[in-house]
Parts: sequence; structure tokens; C-alpha cells
Amino acid sequence: MIEWAQQHERVEIDPVAYYRLLGYPLGVEPGERALELAEWAVAWYAEQGRGWTYAREAASVAWRDGAVVVDGVALHARRLHKLLAQTHAAGGVLVAASAGPALEAEAARCWRDERPDEYFFLETLGSAVVERLVMDAGARLCAWAEERGLSVLPHDGPGYAGWDVGEQPRLLSLLSTGRRVDWPGPLESLESGALRPKKSQLAVFGLAPRSENEIARAALVPCHNCPAASCQYRRAPYRLAAASCRTPKRP
Repeated sequence: MIEWAQQHERVEIDPVAYYRLLGYPLGVEPGERALELAEWAVAWYAEQGRGWTYAREAASVAWRDGAVVVDGVALHARRLHKLLAQTHAAGGVLVAASAGPALEAEAARCWRDERPDEYFFLETLGSAVVERLVMDAGARLCAWAEERGLSVLPHDGPGYAGWDVGEQPRLLSLLSTGRRVDWPGPLESLESGALRPKKSQLAVFGLAPRSENEIARAALVPCHNCPAASCQYRRAPYRLAAASCRTPKRP
């Protein structure tokens, strides 16, 4: 069974995703001040931030009575339940990703110092980092699944449509209980379901057997939402075209 934990010394931020999260429409180039702030945030994280990911294959995955049962724990994820049933899923992989505590601490410092612009760009960068980490985890899983005749399905997680964020502590407990290696960084859940550090995410990737009707299921593969253009396991085009805007400078 696959399991890994990795701390990332560098996270390559996709500028399209970053500008989208900042609220810029596709193809609209930010102004000079916004570019300056974006470049500052990217440079700060490259020097100070340490994102990490953890993934492990579930021992058992089933779907019944409207719930997804992973390693004996029932998760009430409607969309994931439908997806697993529709594809006759053969299993699943649990993933945790975090931009790390340093980013949250620096963003809080910017807010206390009455630097709201820096706070906003750093917070948004944290979301872009987590998005990238989950995407990279999916790409790594695609390589692993390829050798086993499996297809990796789009990930789902608490807070997504049809899955109450209040189940985040249950999924985190499931991840923590079944792990055999230490996480590279801290991660905990609050009673509300929020995670700490808050720029973190839990996800479940379904695993479906590859079959002749895979093309008919093309809308279900994560490639549509994955900008990793050079991935050798790509089976469908990325839905978003590259934006014609400047990339934040890297230090």
C-alpha cells in the first residue's frame, strides 16, 4: 500500500491559479502595485515557507446507505459516494496538504502591523500553495496508479459541495490513526471543522479500475482541473487556457 510524507523546499506556484484566487478574470493582467505584492508574497514563501503533503492508501473503501466507508469510518460525502459508485471504485487514497504554520504566522503579523494588502496577498498565496500541493499529489498518484491499471478520480473533501466541513475532524482522525510515518508539520482540526494551520486541506482520491469505457468517463478524471501540461499521464485537456499575464518573479 502506498504511503508517503514529503516536505517541499520549493512549491512552484501557477500564476493562473494565483491570479484567479486573487479575483482577476482570465487574461486580465494585474496592475503594478498588485504585481509587486504578488511577487513579494511568492518571494517570501520561497524563502520562509515550508509546505508539506502526506498520502496513504486506505485499507478498505465501500459505499453504502449514502455514506462512504473508509477503513470502517463512515463519511457522509454525497458527491464522492456517487462518484465511487458510478466508477465501481477499487479503493482510495487519503491526502493531507498544508502550506505550513510560518505563512499563517506571517500573515497575522502583517495584519497586526496594519499592512492589509500584504496580509491579503499572503493569505491568497497560501490557498494557491495548498491547491498546488494537492494537484502534485494527484499527479504522483497517477504515476503510481498507471502501473496498477487504475485511474485516479477527482479528489473530494470536507467543505466541498455535498460534504459538510464539520466532518473534517473525523477525516483527520482517520488519516492520523492509520499512518505509519510522521507528518512533516503540525495539523489539527477545531470543533468547527476548520484546520490549523488554516491553509491546509484534506482530500480523498478515488481509485477506479481502467476499462474500455474510460473515455466515456473522461469528465471524471482530474486532468480537466490539473494545469500540469507536461504530465505524461494526461488523459484529457486542462479546461482553463493559460492567462496572458505576467508571472510573479522568483527569487
